[in-house]
Amino acid sequence: MKRFIFFFLLAITSLDSFAQIEFGIKTGLSSYDLAKDGILINQGNQNIEWNIQNAGYGHHFGIYTRLSVLGIFVEPSLLFNSSKVNYDIKTYGESGVFNTIKSEKYNHMDIPVIAGFKLGVLRFQGGVVGHLFINSVSDVVDIKGYEQRFKQATYGWQAGTGLDIWKLRLDLMYEGNFDNYGDHITIGGNQYSFAETPSRLMLTLGYKF
Repeated sequence: MKRFIFFFLLAITSLDSFAQIEFGIKTGLSSYDLAKDGILINQGNQNIEWNIQNAGYGHHFGIYTRLSVLGIFVEPSLLFNSSKVNYDIKTYGESGVFNTIKSEKYNHMDIPVIAGFKLGVLRFQGGVVGHLFINSVSDVVDIKGYEQRFKQATYGWQAGTGLDIWKLRLDLMYEGNFDNYGDHITIGGNQYSFAETPSRLMLTLGYKF
């Protein structure tokens, strides 16, 4: 037992001498790729066709820390993320077709945890990410029976590459998610969602303190 404790403490001490820890801030933009197929909703004497017109660029900012040992690193971050999407909503009723454009803005706290390795100044990395819902602002509230029921947390994955130059950290990441987009939409007590999961391309600039 004494030998085990001795070798354990020796390993920890050796690891600490090789390990590098850094802290910094991040900010960036993201471009969303959302569902192509819309939602069809039947409400008695009228039908609603709900499509995504476009998704604007999202932005994010926050803090990160990185632990590096022998060329391998683990990097958790805490990022505030805001995004917006415009919906094209057509309502078919007895009086004809009524078309309107509505928008929703979403705010989340993202917690990505990525790991990877370095080759020179380049990094190759991937990991998981959790999205914690904060709030939303919506123009869709005038649709009869519409409610928002967001999950408190959703999850996804990230993969990509990065570049370290002096104290600057540049990352280009692709993110996928495990939940269908729009699964917060509830109309008349029925839950709807688009048929595809959302994805985004993220460009992030960090600065090491």
